[in-house]
Amino acid sequence: MPATALQQLIDLQRSLYDRALSEAREYSGAESITIGKYQQEFEASLPTAFQTITERKLLTAMDRSQIILFGDFHSHKQNQRAFLRILSSYQNRPDHAPVIVYLEMFKSKDQVHLDAWQAGKLTDEDLQEAIKYAQTWGFPWNNYRPILAYCRHHQIPLVGINTAKGGKDSLEKRDAHAAGIMHKFGKSHGAAKSLCLIGEFHLADRHLPSALTTHKSATNTAAPLRIFANLDKYFFADSTDKLHQQDEYLALNQQTYCVINSPPWMKWHSHSLCEEIRRVGPISYLEKSEGQDVIDQGINLWADDDERLYAAESVDLDQQLRDLQQQIVTFLKIKVSSDIFDRFNIVHGGLEDQLVHMPKRDISAFLVRASTDGFAVDFAGRLVYIPIISINNMAAAAGQALFGSLSQMSENYADADQRFTQQCLKYTFGFITNKLLNPRLPLHSAAQLETYVDSCKGKKLRGLAARRRGVAEATLKLHAWISEKCVGKLKKSAIAPAIPAALLKLNYLNSDDLCRSLGQLISEPICRGLVSGKIDTVDLQKYLLRDCKNIKSAKETLAAMILLID
Repeated sequence: MPATALQQLIDLQRSLYDRALSEAREYSGAESITIGKYQQEFEASLPTAFQTITERKLLTAMDRSQIILFGDFHSHKQNQRAFLRILSSYQNRPDHAPVIVYLEMFKSKDQVHLDAWQAGKLTDEDLQEAIKYAQTWGFPWNNYRPILAYCRHHQIPLVGINTAKGGKDSLEKRDAHAAGIMHKFGKSHGAAKSLCLIGEFHLADRHLPSALTTHKSATNTAAPLRIFANLDKYFFADSTDKLHQQDEYLALNQQTYCVINSPPWMKWHSHSLCEEIRRVGPISYLEKSEGQDVIDQGINLWADDDERLYAAESVDLDQQLRDLQQQIVTFLKIKVSSDIFDRFNIVHGGLEDQLVHMPKRDISAFLVRASTDGFAVDFAGRLVYIPIISINNMAAAAGQALFGSLSQMSENYADADQRFTQQCLKYTFGFITNKLLNPRLPLHSAAQLETYVDSCKGKKLRGLAARRRGVAEATLKLHAWISEKCVGKLKKSAIAPAIPAALLKLNYLNSDDLCRSLGQLISEPICRGLVSGKIDTVDLQKYLLRDCKNIKSAKETLAAMILLID
C-alpha cells in the first residue's frame, strides 16, 4: 500500500531533522564532558507522557505559580516568539498579576544600561555597545528585540540575571546567581510574578529549579513552573493530526509544559547557521534594529517566522536552493531532469546587471516584493533575489522557482488580470512548499480573515492596521468571486472569466498584497488537507506540472486549486 501524504510529510520532517541534527553536531564539534553531562541531566528531567491542552489552561497554571521558567534555545527565533506570545497572552488576561521579566542575555552588572534603555535614554545600538553584546551574547539581536520592546511599551521591568563571566562560569554558579537576583527583585516588587527566559539546560531538576527553592533568600519552597519550547521528542511523539497547527501547548505534568510552534529541524538548522556566522564574523544587517511595532494590531499577513541567520559569505545559496527543491520533488514524487534545479540564478546583492530585461514599471514592484517578502522570483529573467536570507524565505523561493521551471510560465503580462493570476499562482506554490517544509508556518484561513474583519467593524484604523483590514476585506471578496465565477465555469469546462478590475485595485494597495493574501487563503486548507488525508500529493503534482504559460491555463489552474479546497 502506498504511503499516505501524511506519512510522506512525517518522513520528510524526519529526514530534515536527521540531517539538521547531524550537521549541528558537526559544527559543534566534540562536546565536552561537562556539556554532555548537562545534556543528560536535562533529558532526564523531561517527562515521557504528555497531553495537549489549550493556551488558557497554561495561563491558568501560570496564575498558580510565582516563578515561571521558560527554556530558551538561543539561536531559534521561534523560541523567543513563543516566550513573547505567552507573556503577551498573560498580560492580556483580566486582573493579571504584575510581571517581572528576567533575561539570561543580560548580565546583572549591566542593569544600569538596561534600565537606561528601557527609560528611552539609550538606543539599541548604544545598549549593545555598552554591554558588548556581540562579544558576551552574540545571538541575533532582532530575535530578542520584540520582547524588549513589548516590555518597555507595557512598563514591565527587565532584569539581567547572568554572571559577570557569563558562559565561562559553570552552570551551577550561574544558577545560584540567577536565583539570588530573582529572589531579590521578587521581594522588592511584592506580588509580581517572575517570568524568566534562560537556556533550557538551566531548567533541569537539579539546576535553576533547585537553586530557587534552596537559596538562602527563598521564602517559598514551591517548585517553579517550567515551560519548554520545540523539544524534539514531543514533536515526533505527538498526534499526527496536530502536525499543521501553528501553536500547540502540551502539559507534561502539573508544573511542566511545552510549546510547539516549529519543527525541530529548524531549531538545529538555526544552531548550525549561528555557528557559521560566528566563524565569519558579524553580519551588518543582523546588527541593525528592525524598529518593528511588536504590539499586535490584528492578523499579520506577512509574518516572518524564521531565523535570519544566513550569511552570503558562509552559505552556498545555490546549493541550499537546490537541496530544498530536491526535497519538494521527492515528497511530491515528481520525476525531473537533473538540470531543473539549475535554471535560476540566485542573487543576494548587486542587482544592477540582473534587471536589464525587466520593464521599468515592473522593477519597482519587484523590489517592493523583495523588501516585503524577503525575496522575489522573476520567471522571465530566471532570477531569485534574496536580500533577507532565511530558512522560510529560501523554502518559499525554492517553491516559486520550481513552479516557474515546471510550469513554463513567463511574466510577459498583457493586463492586470493576467499579472494577478500568475503572481497569485506563484505565491500559492511558494506558501505550499514552505508549509510542507515548515508545517507550523502560520497561514491565515478564510475563517480567520472573517473574524478579523468583524473585529475591525466600527473602528477608525490608520496606517498598517487600516492596510491589513483593506487586504483582508479585498481577499474575502476576491475569493468569493473566484469561487462563484471561475470554479463554477471550470466545472462546466468553460473558460474562466476575467477578474473585474474593481476587485484588483485598492487605493493604497498594489495587486501583490492581494496575491500574497489570496495565496495564503488557498494554501492553508490544501496543506491541512494533506495532513488529514483529504488531499493527496498527486493533486499537487498535477497542478505543479500544468503548463501555465498562457492566461487560460493559468486561470484554470488557480480556479482548480480553489475547487480542490471548496
